[in-house]
Amino acid sequence: MKGKRLYLIVLLLLVTASLSADSGRQYYAASSSLSYYLGIPHFEDEIPARSSLALSTTVGFLGYQGNNWETVLQAHIYSVSDSLPFGNYRARGFNSLGISILGSWSVSDRLSLFIQGGSEVNFYKQIEEVFASFSFKFGPQFLIAEGTDHQIFLTAPLSVHLRKEITAVQAGIGVRYLVFPFSRGDT
Repeated sequence: MKGKRLYLIVLLLLVTASLSADSGRQYYAASSSLSYYLGIPHFEDEIPARSSLALSTTVGFLGYQGNNWETVLQAHIYSVSDSLPFGNYRARGFNSLGISILGSWSVSDRLSLFIQGGSEVNFYKQIEEVFASFSFKFGPQFLIAEGTDHQIFLTAPLSVHLRKEITAVQAGIGVRYLVFPFSRGDT
């Protein structure tokens, strides 16, 4: 399984890197979102679901934008708080470090739909345990400001975080900032 995951990540990197800057505008990106995190365990537990907050920060370092599409390779940091108390029990929070690829398609001048997939390494905050996970995110993004060298989007991401013992569903709100180091026609 590890070999297939590594193969998929390398394939995504190659596809993204092979996109020519001539086919669109190259950009760098930064984004942040705050989400409600509902973790549903795959085992019998005294807490039926974990209710937490999640904060995600992403840096896109290899992005291209065409007339009605975009794609970007990005690294993300993710932090999930301890769960709300359930009696005397609280599920522990964790931090994540991962890589993902995002693609979007413009529906109109102000609205586009995005989908993102990635993998993370997660670290519990209170104990020394590391675990891997996969995440999928999708939703609309609304262009709220634009200049010759930047764009700012308001996002409404819905995501699924897949772990061995828990599946988490998230809904949130965020902001994406794209900066274009080269204008069209620059060499």
